[in-house]
Amino acid sequence: PNAALTHRSTQAALLLLLLAAVLHHVTEAAADSGQMWQSSRESLSDYVALVSFNASSGLCAHYRCRLGLSHCRKCHNANKGAQRVWVDSRQCTVSGSVDFYRIWTQYQSEFGEGPDGNYWIGLNSLHALTASGPRKLRILMKAWNDSEHWAEYSSFSVGPESGNYRLSVSGFSGSAGIGDSLTGHSGMQFSTKDADHDTKGSGNCENIRNGAWWFVNCHHTHPNGEYKDSSSAIGGAEAMGVIWSCNFGYSYSLKEIEMLLL
Repeated sequence: PNAALTHRSTQAALLLLLLAAVLHHVTEAAADSGQMWQSSRESLSDYVALVSFNASSGLCAHYRCRLGLSHCRKCHNANKGAQRVWVDSRQCTVSGSVDFYRIWTQYQSEFGEGPDGNYWIGLNSLHALTASGPRKLRILMKAWNDSEHWAEYSSFSVGPESGNYRLSVSGFSGSAGIGDSLTGHSGMQFSTKDADHDTKGSGNCENIRNGAWWFVNCHHTHPNGEYKDSSSAIGGAEAMGVIWSCNFGYSYSLKEIEMLLL
C-alpha cells in the first residue's frame, strides 16, 4: 500500500509539474503575441506617438493619435516628459518672421519664437538627446494645398561638436508619394555661413542656399532654407526655400515642416 501511495504521489507531482510548464509556455506565448501586436500597431504609418503640452503647467502628457486631428498637439519643450521631441517648424501663420541664415554659435543653441512658431532647438541639444543612442525621427510636411505628408527614419543621431555635429540617419519610410531626401546627408558635418563643412568644390552651400544644414553638394532637403510665401513658393529659383526634393522637387518650397525626435 505504501508503495502504491508513493507511486500515485509521484504521478501527481509529475502531472502538476507538466501543468505548470504548459501554463508557463502559454503565458509566454501570449505575451510574445501581445508584444508583436503592439509593435505592429506602433509601426502603422498613420499613427505617431505625440505628447500634449500644457502651457500653464509646462508639463507634457503622453497619448497617441492620428495625424491631422485638431486635438493632436506636439510637445515642443524638449526638456519636459520622458518622450522628448524637437521641432524645426515653419508655420504659415508666422511666415518668414525668423531668420535661419545664422552663424555657427547661434545654431549651437536654440533660437526662434518658441513652441508655436519658427524654432531651432540647437545642435548641442540634438547631440545630448542622441548621445546615449540613436532615436527615431519623424518629419511632418504640409504642402500649399494643405495636404499633409511624412517621412520617418528609424535611426537618427547627431555627433559632438568636435566632429562638427556629424549626422547619422537611416531606416527610411514615408507616406504615399514621399521619397527619401535625408539619407543622402548622412555622414555630413553641419555647415553655417561662417563654418563651411560641405563637399562643394567652389563656393559653399550655406551662402548659396541662404541657410544652414548638413550640406553635401548641396542638398536633397533643406528645412532651414529661406521661407517663401504662397506667391513665390512654387516654381521659384531652384533649390531655394524650405526644400524636400523627393517628391516635391527643387522648385517647391513647403508651407510647413516639423521634425520630431521620438
